Amino acid sequence: MVPLSAVLAAVGAGAGSAAEVARRTGASVEVSDAALATLAATGRIRRVLVFAGGCATDGCGSCGSSGGCASAGTGSLVGSGLTAWRVVER
Repeated sequence: MVPLSAVLAAVGAGAGSAAEVARRTGASVEVSDAALATLAATGRIRRVLVFAGGCATDGCGSCGSSGGCASAGTGSLVGSGLTAWRVVER
């Protein structure tokens, strides 16, 4: 089992999907998904639409952005126009 604090820290550091949380925490995708659901139920995280600015129309990987999809990592949804997990500011 992975501590919820580790999952919250991974989301805070930019992990937007269960797969990315799993990669960063060493947990399985299933455990990561359950932890994300728990954090969402408590209001600590929420799903948001995520778009990276300046993305190439021919796909990711060529822009060299330090904060966009090229640096987001495996399993990230940044740049896809899909939803990703984000920490709720309190």
